[in-house]
Amino acid sequence: MKPLYRQVQPSVTMGLDQQARALAAAGKDIVNLTAGQVDLPMPDPGKRAVVAALEADRTGYIPATGSADVKAAVRRRMGWNEGEVLISAGAKPLLNAAVACLCGPGDEVILPAPCYTSYPEMVRLAGATPVMVPGDPTHDFIVTGEAVEEHITDRTKALLLNHPVNPTGAVYDAEALRKIVDVCAAHDLYLIADEVYSSFVYEGQFVSLYRFPEIRDRLILVNAASKTYAMAGLRLGYAVALAPVAKAMGAYLSHALGCPCSLSERAALAVLTMDDGYEAATKDVFRHRRDRLCQALADIGGLKIKKNAGAFYLWLDVSKMDDDISFCRKLLDQEGVALTPGSAFCCPGYVRLAYTKDVFALLDAAARMKRFVKQNYSSSSGVNS
Repeated sequence: MKPLYRQVQPSVTMGLDQQARALAAAGKDIVNLTAGQVDLPMPDPGKRAVVAALEADRTGYIPATGSADVKAAVRRRMGWNEGEVLISAGAKPLLNAAVACLCGPGDEVILPAPCYTSYPEMVRLAGATPVMVPGDPTHDFIVTGEAVEEHITDRTKALLLNHPVNPTGAVYDAEALRKIVDVCAAHDLYLIADEVYSSFVYEGQFVSLYRFPEIRDRLILVNAASKTYAMAGLRLGYAVALAPVAKAMGAYLSHALGCPCSLSERAALAVLTMDDGYEAATKDVFRHRRDRLCQALADIGGLKIKKNAGAFYLWLDVSKMDDDISFCRKLLDQEGVALTPGSAFCCPGYVRLAYTKDVFALLDAAARMKRFVKQNYSSSSGVNS
């Protein structure tokens, strides 16, 4: 049997982002829409907090699961009144810790598909098996409780649910979440919830899985400052779980990472205690980008478009034109627009567009895509919606 590290594939999204950056560095005119990184400035209180921490020489070790004042700020901001809060270097280490502490060889973890590229690899790193449950493409690829139940076996240990969804931008409503919670409770499954896009829901209200008290004893809920506060590079995530699971995750993190970054913690404390409408303003910016981009792409024949309800991605059906990997390679080569193929998210035939650039760059990308499709797939037909 191969060592675990040889069974794991590198991150496709990170690789494509690096490729696009390399082309730009070489002088090519590139519009890079691969990485899910908020391009707005980090809030000023966070910047000032980092500077103050440096001037105070707060550069030493901190507790492995984060400092008490930051945990308290997270608890207040997120409304997590039960369970233990953990702080780590982004959401990924917390998700890895949850999977590694709950699962092992012979176990299965259910993953709704399409899903974030790292989820299957996290499961494999724990020695467990990812079980993909395809979402319904006619309903934003939402996975139903019934579909989850059909894939449960005596080896199923957990369900890892991302909501709002990367890459589709779909948002689960309260009814859909209720059915999933009921299935997990009935089969005694752990529910690992990744809610890092909770601040990006454009119509209606975000419903957190924390709102279902009956699952809290088996819920590991993860969020982060990365998307909400434009702090992706500072790497600061937080999670909540009941004490036994939190203790195991803390032990894992103490060996895997040591501790979070002390400077990032000070920045997080500052932004988590803000009350200036930053989150609402950020959401307005991305809603505007989404609307302008959808309008600009709407008349491209063969490209199926649907407005996303959350996150900051458009999930585009290119199956009538080409396979998704070829589509992305040709588009980057011919027009300098970098997108991510759906195959990276376990869903071929689609591509992900991250609208994490300003409107002018997005409209430029739309014009290039329109020209690209016309030149390469002029005989294609499709229905935009």
